[in-house]
Amino acid sequence: MHLTAVPPEARPYQGKRAGVVSRLLASAVDLVAVAGIIGAGYLAVSTVMFLWDPSRFHFPVLDRTWLLVAGGAVLFCYLSAAWATTGRTPGDLLLGLRVVNYRGEQLRVAGAVLRAALCVVFPIGILWVAVSRANRSVADVVLRTSVIYAWGGDSALTIERRH
Repeated sequence: MHLTAVPPEARPYQGKRAGVVSRLLASAVDLVAVAGIIGAGYLAVSTVMFLWDPSRFHFPVLDRTWLLVAGGAVLFCYLSAAWATTGRTPGDLLLGLRVVNYRGEQLRVAGAVLRAALCVVFPIGILWVAVSRANRSVADVVLRTSVIYAWGGDSALTIERRH
C-alpha cells in the first residue's frame, strides 16, 4: 500500500504547470518575506548606530532609490538561493509549487541565477501566464523552465507538454 500526503483531488494536477493565481500568491508570500528581511536589516543597522553613539542617535532615513536597489538585490539572492537549492521558495512551498528545467529536474545554479535576474528585472513577466495556453511566464519561455504543482517528494516530475 502506497501512502501519500497529496489529497486525491489534487493528484491529477501533480506535475502540471501552475496557473497565474497560484504563482501570484506564492510571489506575494515571497515579497512579504523579502520585506521582512529588509526590515530586519534596517533594525540591525539602527541598533548598531544606537549602540555606537546613543546620544546622537536617530533612525536613518531611507532613499526610495536605495530601497528599490536593496530590495532588488535581496530578492535576487533570495530567489537564486531557493531555486538553486530546493527548487522552491517559501511561497512556492506553501502553495505546492516547484521550479524545474525543461526535463522536470531542479535548476542548476546558473539557471537559477539567470531566472532570478530576469524575474527581478522584469517582474511583470509573470502575468504572461494568464494569456499563455501553456501556463508559462516570460522567464519560463526565455529560459525553458516551468513552475509546476509538486506537493509530493523531491524526485524529478514529468511536465505536461502543452504548447
